[in-house]
Amino acid sequence: MVKRFLFLVVFCSLLASRVAAGGLLRLGRIVDGAQDLPVLAVPIISCSPETNWAFGGAVQGYFRCGNRAETSMVQLTGAYTLNKQWYIHSKGNVYVGEEYVWQIQYDAGYRDYPDMTYAMGNRFEIKPAISYASYRGYVRSSALCAVGMGWSAGPQVHYLYERTDGVQPTASMLGLGGVVRYDTRDAHYYPHTGLFFQLSGFHYESFTSGLSRMGLVATDLRQYVPLYKDFLFAWQFRSEWSIGTAANRPFQLLPALGGEDLIRGVRMGMFRDDALMALQGELRFPLFWLFSGAVFAGVGDVYHYKDWQWRIPKVGYGLGVRLKINKANINVRVDLARNNLYKSWTARESYSFYLTVTEAF
Repeated sequence: MVKRFLFLVVFCSLLASRVAAGGLLRLGRIVDGAQDLPVLAVPIISCSPETNWAFGGAVQGYFRCGNRAETSMVQLTGAYTLNKQWYIHSKGNVYVGEEYVWQIQYDAGYRDYPDMTYAMGNRFEIKPAISYASYRGYVRSSALCAVGMGWSAGPQVHYLYERTDGVQPTASMLGLGGVVRYDTRDAHYYPHTGLFFQLSGFHYESFTSGLSRMGLVATDLRQYVPLYKDFLFAWQFRSEWSIGTAANRPFQLLPALGGEDLIRGVRMGMFRDDALMALQGELRFPLFWLFSGAVFAGVGDVYHYKDWQWRIPKVGYGLGVRLKINKANINVRVDLARNNLYKSWTARESYSFYLTVTEAF
């Protein structure tokens, strides 16, 4: 598994750099001297417990609006997996305004996604999966206005439509809420110093008679600490709290561990309940040329309000390689992660492989 991972790191990183910037030499010139940020095309080749092998691509544009110093980004991604899943997804982060700086973020897409869900709870065990077919469309957007001293605030909206055959009634949920953010990071895509804190909340109304309304409150705290030269330690604490305890809340909106960004190595959605708390850290360090490395670990769990049980926490850890692809410090991220649910080091299910273009945090 490790040899396969090392081969894929080299192969995918070289392939990504050639597709993104027209060859390794061309990529070096873009990173070192280009004044305008290019449009990049990056292949997606990944393997995780949620998808098996996935193949696709992402097209990303980096630009600046007017005289703004911040780099804006718009991304379009699509992929097909060996689990017969496909999706198309777009997200953006755009800075506009002169007297007042507005940060417009959006996240939208559609997926036809044979998937799995699991029984709620945090028992330390490999849970039996419940298979279902998912047809999901979604859009989420926020508009934050800078109010000074690193603070910004604004409204946000989230609409989710998902048909989950055989699991629950079709979910049609509209969420309205707000977000408050404090951000002193020196960069938005690969910070080297600074603090980030965000408090957000949604109230969801259901347009489906079989599902109840609910609320969701989330916190996100990150810090980036330079250690020595280009050595950096980054850490993040995240929590999510659902509001309402009705049994017919849509399970997709309940706090869940796992995936490529939160406790890497744990299958997304295997642990889901009323509340979530997670802490993760990452040591980032230079390797050579445009490559850097990372060693990471995370620990977290989910909890039920009426039966708050402290159990063995869920742990994910691993290592990764980064390839810098432009002046905005955008990296191709390749991670190999392992969880603590399997005792055997040779168990294939205990490993997850991720290749993406954004950092976990």
